[in-house]
Amino acid sequence: MHDSVKKLKVQLVGAALTVVVSAVALSATTYAWFAANNRVHANTSTISAQANGMVLQIAKGNDVTHDGSDKQTTASSTGHEISPSSTNDAKSWFVPKSWQGTDVSSYQKANTDASGKYALAGGTDSYYAYVAADYTLYTVTNTGIADVYLDGTNPVTIKPTDNATQEWFDKIEGSLRVGIVINDELKVVYAPVEPSTTEHGNDASSTTGWSCVAAEGTTTQAPSYAHVAGATLIDQNGGDWAATGSGGSYSKPAGANPRAIAKGVGYNGTNMKIVIWMEGTDSDCQNWSEQDKNTAAPTFDVTVSLVGIVPDSK
Repeated sequence: MHDSVKKLKVQLVGAALTVVVSAVALSATTYAWFAANNRVHANTSTISAQANGMVLQIAKGNDVTHDGSDKQTTASSTGHEISPSSTNDAKSWFVPKSWQGTDVSSYQKANTDASGKYALAGGTDSYYAYVAADYTLYTVTNTGIADVYLDGTNPVTIKPTDNATQEWFDKIEGSLRVGIVINDELKVVYAPVEPSTTEHGNDASSTTGWSCVAAEGTTTQAPSYAHVAGATLIDQNGGDWAATGSGGSYSKPAGANPRAIAKGVGYNGTNMKIVIWMEGTDSDCQNWSEQDKNTAAPTFDVTVSLVGIVPDSK
């Protein structure tokens, strides 16, 4: 066995992924989710990723470079605006179709392109249901394979810019969702704030707690995807997504049901997509009195931290 592989068995090194989003520019109108013909959107700047290189590297799209380097790699993508939407799988996206008073009573599927862009039937305006960036996770020469987990010490951070009011930031943070997709499968969704179990959104058939639009587009439901929130990285089924450790030395989740973002990532690479959206059915995704005080378009940075761990059997 190559010396570098032996070393990696005892020194488990993490990889940091950074997603940068320029956030919602709120005006005096209400959220598009709740009122017809009104539009609120988020202007997204760059989406970037970086890895430290010892075990795991990250490249934009399929642009993998096997040059023997073990230095930190960084990949960036250009983002765009987003409007509130809802999904249960990061494939089918729903937006409001009709209203009962101020509540959404039915939904329509948004025919999104690869960037998340769509137009409503009979309309001329375009919207974005989400912002996404594609990456390839791969290992460098002679390091074998790695399993990828969330960093249990700091999985996802949301940082607003200086011109954001606290109430604005609380609302945006409350409805934000960060999904991690591996080879077109939604593995896990992270919310920076645990959805309220007592409050509900502006939906005629609302669901408290975690929620999304059901497949038939007539009601809301609890999502079937694995989900975690805040500092708690145990999902609704007891799966543990948090690698433990610090300073470059990590171990896989210690619980009885460890869950990996990706398993067996090797030299040829594994596709990963980060998908960010505002969940329209969440109780925080609604208008409020302070929303028109952020005309300068506040921004926020989303940082997702992953760790690559050599499997026990290798």
